Amino acid sequence: MILSDTLSAHLPERPTAVALGFFDGIHRGHTKVISAAVQAARQQGLITCVFTFSPPGKGGPKPVGELIQTDEVKQYILERMGVRQIFRPPFEEFRDLTPEEFVRKVLAERFQARVVACGENFHFGKNAAGNAKLLCQLGQEYGIEVIVVPLERENGEVISSTLIRKALRDGEIETANRLLGHPYTLIAPVVHGRGLGRQWNYPTANQYFPDEQIIPQNGVYATIAVCDGKRYVGSTNVGKKPTVGGQTVLSETFLVDYKGDLYGKNLIVEFYHFVRGEKKFGSLEELRAAIEDSTRKSVELCEKYREIPLQTDEAVLQSIGN
Repeated sequence: MILSDTLSAHLPERPTAVALGFFDGIHRGHTKVISAAVQAARQQGLITCVFTFSPPGKGGPKPVGELIQTDEVKQYILERMGVRQIFRPPFEEFRDLTPEEFVRKVLAERFQARVVACGENFHFGKNAAGNAKLLCQLGQEYGIEVIVVPLERENGEVISSTLIRKALRDGEIETANRLLGHPYTLIAPVVHGRGLGRQWNYPTANQYFPDEQIIPQNGVYATIAVCDGKRYVGSTNVGKKPTVGGQTVLSETFLVDYKGDLYGKNLIVEFYHFVRGEKKFGSLEELRAAIEDSTRKSVELCEKYREIPLQTDEAVLQSIGN
């Protein structure tokens, strides 16, 4: 995958199908738009691109604990969906372009776009003067097929990042995943811990959540961990480890059947099911028994996700959490 932070770098070598949107947190509505571009690209032999943008003034402090996905997680999800290039230039690079100039200079000339996909509430051009209807009109003028995707709803309510954040904070990981269309995911380096799990033959991969990423409710989750291209069932504790006096929230994942050293590696952890809440146990033996039980439940819940290929499509992603 090619990731470009400017419109002048790594332009596609052949015609493209482009998914347009802000994509602040890739959820089920966004995957519909992206999948429309991916499908068109496969049918017509095009390169699939995602065009988004860095918000105005990017470079300042990142929002603490609000992002559903870091940039790294977004890239992982998009790559799995079949996207080959991501363009996220600063908003300042094209904010003064009229809607017609955006279609002509950016989509037609730079991207060689043959197909573009957007949501029905998409706006573009200077002062957001362009909408999906105008994009269709301009597309006809410049020989670009425009696919407008209806807004995605859950129980009559438009899917939004706000709904997903609430589900994550309430420990409703299955609901969050259903709204996302894919599992909530953590990507972070593995750091050293106390080594207590290793003494019990349950060594864990310890990871800190990026400051800007929202942390799901404390507790134990059935997960899938991805390392070196292989998928392992995992049992992940999110919390402060109250039984042993921990003070900082972190993610601890036991990878079933994994043998090796993970320290310093970037580990991908996909969260699928909430197993139990965080609990302070009366003894280390009670804690050990709980770890064994959580691991058994994680295997029962997540074995079916272990064989999902890293390159998948929307149909598979949509099934997650259902």
